[in-house]
Amino acid sequence: MELERERTLVNEDAEAQPLLPKKPVTPLPKGQLAVVLFARLAEPIAYTQIFPYINAMVEELHIAPPKQVGFYSGLIDSLFALTQLCTIVHWGALSDRIGRKPVILIGLSGVTVATLCFGLSNTLWQLLLSRALIGALCGNVAVIQSVISDITDETNQNKAFPLPALIWYMGAMIGPLIGGLLSHPAERYPSLFGNITLLKKRSLPRIKRAKRMESSSTTEVSSSSSVGSNDDPAKPTSMQESDRKFGLLANPTVRRVVCAGFIMEFLMIGFDTVFVLWSYTPLALGGLERKPAEIGLVLSLVGTFGIACTTVVFPYLHERFKSVPLFTTCITFFGLVYAMVPFVELIVRKVLPSVSPGQPAPPLGGLWGLILALLLAARTGAMAYPAYLLVVKEALPDPEVVGALYGLATAAGCLGEGTAPAVVSSLFALSVDKHVLGGNFVWVVMGVLSIFGAWFAQSLRRPL
Repeated sequence: MELERERTLVNEDAEAQPLLPKKPVTPLPKGQLAVVLFARLAEPIAYTQIFPYINAMVEELHIAPPKQVGFYSGLIDSLFALTQLCTIVHWGALSDRIGRKPVILIGLSGVTVATLCFGLSNTLWQLLLSRALIGALCGNVAVIQSVISDITDETNQNKAFPLPALIWYMGAMIGPLIGGLLSHPAERYPSLFGNITLLKKRSLPRIKRAKRMESSSTTEVSSSSSVGSNDDPAKPTSMQESDRKFGLLANPTVRRVVCAGFIMEFLMIGFDTVFVLWSYTPLALGGLERKPAEIGLVLSLVGTFGIACTTVVFPYLHERFKSVPLFTTCITFFGLVYAMVPFVELIVRKVLPSVSPGQPAPPLGGLWGLILALLLAARTGAMAYPAYLLVVKEALPDPEVVGALYGLATAAGCLGEGTAPAVVSSLFALSVDKHVLGGNFVWVVMGVLSIFGAWFAQSLRRPL
């Protein structure tokens, strides 16, 4: 009895002890974050500004007939990520040795020069080469994420890690707006650009085949402020250089996280690509037959919703559900998105009158509400990206290899980002040309892949 009484007193004393206070939240280094995030903005603008006009560009340059436009536009689009895949791991590991800032400056320079070359291209091989150079020379994605990891800790990372995704949405909003509104500038804005010979021959992009190339203007690469950490020469590390790169794949947790990144990017970029292609495709072939300016405007409009999700919704959801469950749920959203498209397509066919070839497509009117609902669902699912960045952070086996790990994760994303446009565009072309499953073959395949992705994401629920 005496022993039980002592145990009761001990338990009461333990319960009476106050809970340990939470660790104070470290203030975000706003100046450093502003610098690296501004540098991050260059890539999504350069990447997405071709979306509204690339299909028209391929067709009007006589690179391919209308039914094969999707294949060539997807090939051009995918080269960015495929070449980035070949170099991104090395850029990340290089930043661990020589510092983040030199690599970021190389990336900004590459985007500037190669984007200018793309705008001056008028043949297929020039388009392919310049697009490939943009990806190969830009190693900023992994490096900037490494910088953010360096300058934050566990108390403030849930606020800092979504910011690259926020910048991506801002760039994805600005890029299509630029590409859509500035295509054919001499024709669209004759009072401003009508007297500029270069723009008459070669709009942004160049649409009509030019007989000769004007001399390209020189580009000025702006210098970047210091990003703080890792500007010193490489320090001794606990792992060899080879282990910093591909040796990390020996870790089963890293392998699962890398595979999840590939699936996520394939689903996200696949939808972005096929939506633009579907929007441009004629009504008679099952598309929406919208003009590049309309496509650019709607993508920019929906980008504002993506910004709101990243800045307001994501931190709240992450606080309640943590990284892996939130990542799994967002991947599941893409199954819903791909399943919605055939129903939207069916409603469009029933509501809009049929038009003869060569006649302008009728306005969508209230049907734009369905298109916006589809895009809003896709942007909700895109919160998988900031969740994935936190999953990668939690899988970090050694603080000395943060650049290499984000390089691997980004490389996996580049593989998905690079293969998705070509694969999904080819599936769409096959669906339209052969009328497989009533033209819905591409949506069925991507829907099944979304289900698989949600199932695979469940494996990350195990402790990382």
